Amino acid sequence: MMIINFNDNWTFKTETGTPEKVCLPHDAMIIEKRSPDCLNGVNSGYFHGGKYTYEKSFEIKEEQIGKSIELHFGGVYQNCTVFINGKEVGSHKYGYTPFSADISDFVAKGENTVTVKDDNSLEPNCRWYSGSGIYRDVNLVVREKAHIKSVRIETVSISPAVIKVSVDSPNEAEIKIYDGDTLVAEGTPGEITIPDAKLWSAETPNLYRCKVITDTDEVSEFFGIRELKWSHESGLKINGKRVLLRGGCIHHDNGVLGACEYYDAAYRRIKILKENGFNAVRIAHNPASKEVLEACDKLGMYVMNESFDGWYIPKTYHDYARYFETQWKGDISSMVETSFNHPCVIMYSVGNEVTETATKHGGEVCAEMTAYTHLLDSTRPVTAGINVLLNVYSHMGIGVYKDKGDYKPEPLTKDKRYKEKKTGSALFNAFANKLGKLMFIMSTGKKGSNAIEYATPLDIVGLNYGSGQYDYQVSHFPERIFVGSETMVSDLPYNWERVKKYPQLVGDFVWAAWDYLGEACIGDWTYHSYKGLPLLAGQGMIDITGKPLAAMAFMQTVWGLRKEPFICVKPLNHAHETPSTGAWQFTNAIDSWSWEGYEGVKAEVEVFADADFVTLELGGKPIVTKAVKDFKTKFNLPYAPGILTAKALDKNKNVISESSLKTGKSETVLSVNPEKSWVNKNELCYIPIEFTDSEGILKPYIEQRVTIEIEGNAELLGFGSALCKTDEVFNKNYHNAHRGRCLAVIKAGNTEGAITVKVSSQGVNTTVKTIEVK
Repeated sequence: MMIINFNDNWTFKTETGTPEKVCLPHDAMIIEKRSPDCLNGVNSGYFHGGKYTYEKSFEIKEEQIGKSIELHFGGVYQNCTVFINGKEVGSHKYGYTPFSADISDFVAKGENTVTVKDDNSLEPNCRWYSGSGIYRDVNLVVREKAHIKSVRIETVSISPAVIKVSVDSPNEAEIKIYDGDTLVAEGTPGEITIPDAKLWSAETPNLYRCKVITDTDEVSEFFGIRELKWSHESGLKINGKRVLLRGGCIHHDNGVLGACEYYDAAYRRIKILKENGFNAVRIAHNPASKEVLEACDKLGMYVMNESFDGWYIPKTYHDYARYFETQWKGDISSMVETSFNHPCVIMYSVGNEVTETATKHGGEVCAEMTAYTHLLDSTRPVTAGINVLLNVYSHMGIGVYKDKGDYKPEPLTKDKRYKEKKTGSALFNAFANKLGKLMFIMSTGKKGSNAIEYATPLDIVGLNYGSGQYDYQVSHFPERIFVGSETMVSDLPYNWERVKKYPQLVGDFVWAAWDYLGEACIGDWTYHSYKGLPLLAGQGMIDITGKPLAAMAFMQTVWGLRKEPFICVKPLNHAHETPSTGAWQFTNAIDSWSWEGYEGVKAEVEVFADADFVTLELGGKPIVTKAVKDFKTKFNLPYAPGILTAKALDKNKNVISESSLKTGKSETVLSVNPEKSWVNKNELCYIPIEFTDSEGILKPYIEQRVTIEIEGNAELLGFGSALCKTDEVFNKNYHNAHRGRCLAVIKAGNTEGAITVKVSSQGVNTTVKTIEVK
């Protein structure tokens, strides 16, 4: 088998634009002009969709004629059609599942042309930033007609370690198992024993390579040996040990890169999430890319892989519901096929906030989807995110979209604008910001439990914002297993206490682990002095630049992973403003005591600690001691430079631990810190840029323009900040810092040499860094 990277030298064209050369992955939406009249609105961050054409010439050699030749697309958003030399060879609707087009009978010796037409013009069709175009890798796969179609590797037992290798091939196959470069076992399809096996888990992500060889083909698959069990008596077990899922939900975009998927981007994000304490991610609300799954395998991160945001009830006018009934089996098959050999995937979710489960018909669909997923893969449990409050309302006939059958797949216009009724997830988001804690009271007890009755065909019932049901479910339905599939960070103390207490409750997934584009400003604490259109959700425990926020430290404290108190301060450069707030964040405080020019301004200080009391000191002098409730306490004091110290105390007021924040020195420098000193060809390098003092102490009040220049064999892929409301974009070489920080991402070229990065801003010296390409 020959796999040829097919990403370079495409010609891209919009409906009205001029053709331009691009390399894949390519996000056509991120270059669209944002506007307040965009029909996508806050869903996409006011980015428009459109119709796009991608074209590429390629050569087929004489010896390749007569072989199996396929184009494999990792993801195209959405409704795309593929042509070879003007003839249609395939099409695909769903924007989040991979697909292949068999072009064997359509190519000729010599030059050929592939054309991909992508239609993302029907707006709105998604509740978050989808991106457009060919935003994942494309490969040309050439092999013999009699080739290996699939390889599946399943753990039969771990003591002794036995795997089952299933091969779909017309020819006899030989199996070789490698640990690195060392051959550790071999045989034929069927069960194979691995001597002295190293098991895979989040703590020990050991991977093996399975090489399958036939007379005409050869395929290698990485896999991990791990045993997965689930029950209401003992919860979720990996390799015989109970696992508590410290989870977070993530969307598919890569911040300043838009929807473009790169392995380096996926690896960096999963690495940062794991370093901050997460051991599980929920891919919301679409199947994960292969890059994400490979990173999770390698780093050790459990995955809830999710198929859809909804089923047959539309959440936005042109969304997946319009072709759900004809497409869901194929797309679930694709999700399972791409997940099966990845040990990181420990459960499948067949939907998110599917209010259909409040009805008998929806329950039948739920049972059918669960059974179908088990037919494809019986080794993993099936769940779905059920929003209890929404199901309660659906039970009452409120908030359910009534599709009258007059849907037409045609563009809406300003004059014929779709008047969206708040239903499903949109309705809940409005409730969450208006009602706060009251909404949880409305979904507790018998009424809430009855509303999720039809979801019980699921192996594990996912509860979105349903912690009010935990005690009731355990008491009345002790045989059920459930998971907090989507929760708010402020509820973690309550939720985590129950995760530890109840085996049936296998974990908690906060919304959201990482901030994202779209659902703009729904969680952000937005100050009116920031001008422009909403862009980012503002709901992440980690912002789009990769910086952990205060809420992340709060989670670490509740999980028991952080022993020292965490100090954070509400932004003093906005002390005169009252922000609009979203329910998903419970603070906008920053871990900084460096606010030059704001002396005497009242500082609101928050401290998170696993302690009974906290004493706050400034310059070594105690200010006050306060009791800690639900891992947090608050202080008010006028800002003065110095060292701010928090001491965590036990019930007898003995010091357990302490931490400090230090005021930066007066001079300001541009700290440019490439995360790699050298890169491989075509590899990404992330470059955080911060305004600091000479010791690297951040100055978050500096929010001025930063300009970056790249010299050498590299290109600037994206440059931006974590500001949620702005008219700035990510495809320029200048951007304002937010909270003293911004992020650049560059991609090395395909030749060796030096990359010079120059970063400048008014009033500070230019900083120059060199990165080698090897």
